[in-house]
Amino acid sequence: MSPEKPPPFRQKLSDAFIRSLTTSGKYADGDVPGLYLQVRASLKPGKSPSRHWRLKYRLRGKENVFVIGRYPDVGLKEARELARAARNSVANHIDPLKAKKAKIEAQWLNESRTFAYVAEEWMKFKSADLVSKSVAGFRGALQNHILPAIGERPVSEIKLEHITAIITELRYKRIMAMARRVRTIIRSILGFAEGRGWVERNVALSNTEELKIRHVVTSNPAIERPADLGKFLLRLDDLNLGSVAYAMRLLVLLPVRPGELVKMRWEDVDMIGADWRYVVSKTKHLDKSKHIVPLPEQALVLLRELHKDRLVDDAGHGWVFGSPVYPGRSIDATSILKSLQKVWPEYAITAHGFRATYRTIAHEHLGIDPIVLELSLSHRMPGALGAVYARAQLLSQRREAAQLWANYLDQLRNNTKLALAD
Repeated sequence: MSPEKPPPFRQKLSDAFIRSLTTSGKYADGDVPGLYLQVRASLKPGKSPSRHWRLKYRLRGKENVFVIGRYPDVGLKEARELARAARNSVANHIDPLKAKKAKIEAQWLNESRTFAYVAEEWMKFKSADLVSKSVAGFRGALQNHILPAIGERPVSEIKLEHITAIITELRYKRIMAMARRVRTIIRSILGFAEGRGWVERNVALSNTEELKIRHVVTSNPAIERPADLGKFLLRLDDLNLGSVAYAMRLLVLLPVRPGELVKMRWEDVDMIGADWRYVVSKTKHLDKSKHIVPLPEQALVLLRELHKDRLVDDAGHGWVFGSPVYPGRSIDATSILKSLQKVWPEYAITAHGFRATYRTIAHEHLGIDPIVLELSLSHRMPGALGAVYARAQLLSQRREAAQLWANYLDQLRNNTKLALAD
């Protein structure tokens, strides 16, 4: 019998029989039709023969041979599984070799398409619609919290447990805002991958308890009692005049953010119409319309004093609160905070906290409508009527509320003086 011809039919091959083979030939497997082991004796003395799995098949009327792999790298059981998969490809008129190459290529793509790679593709896709601050925020969250944990992992292998581990760590540190942002970013990236067929489903959309981030109410320390506010106003009156002192006085009068107040410019202030108009920095990427701050008479008095020594260009443009240290710049919001801590060392108040002071006392002691207060704070109104209020702005009501608040502060100041004099 020729060594290249298969031996007489055997019912099935076995590992023990395969290991014993030393004679060159083709040894058919009795389990999968067309599968055989080709043995070739080595020409070098003492070297074991080579053994390779092959599958004979016919496709489009032609006989072909598909090389499965070398034994024992590919064992008997695996060879049969691969042979059956190849026969299935043939049954679907697909060349097994092409199917194998496609599988290898898909595996390579899967391994190279890491979460970091997909995140970068997502950033390229999103960046055109985002302001630079948002882009920087997304990249910061990715670099600091997400990519160190799952960046090198193929995106198709990202499991819910990988995501919950990141979220749980942030929740443990009580960085709830970042935990929420990280969850949103991961959901968006996996949704991006799902839309391109790179993952079967977005596992970050799970409703598991571990992905729920409950809102933790935090607030800026603020003066909440009218009696304390009256004492604070008297201390403000004792300050030497300057940009920071004027800014602190206006901060109590106007319910604006400290970062917005220090950036007040003369070209945005209408001394005759008694209002200040500016684009809210916090939401400028969503809304470019200007927020209108009605100026009560007390605020106009302070601004007229500042106007006497203003530094502006030929067009009348310039900072209201110019920096005494850096010409051409405005004062910094941290300057207000440091001065507040010196004026009121008993309590840990913040510059931003005066918005809370206004919101609380103006409602509880002056009875001002909460909707008017929210619009005065430049908050977006929720619900179906939000857009209506945003358009109407209730400017006359807010102007009335601003003057009512300023008059109330004067009254508090006078009552406190009388109480201290007794």
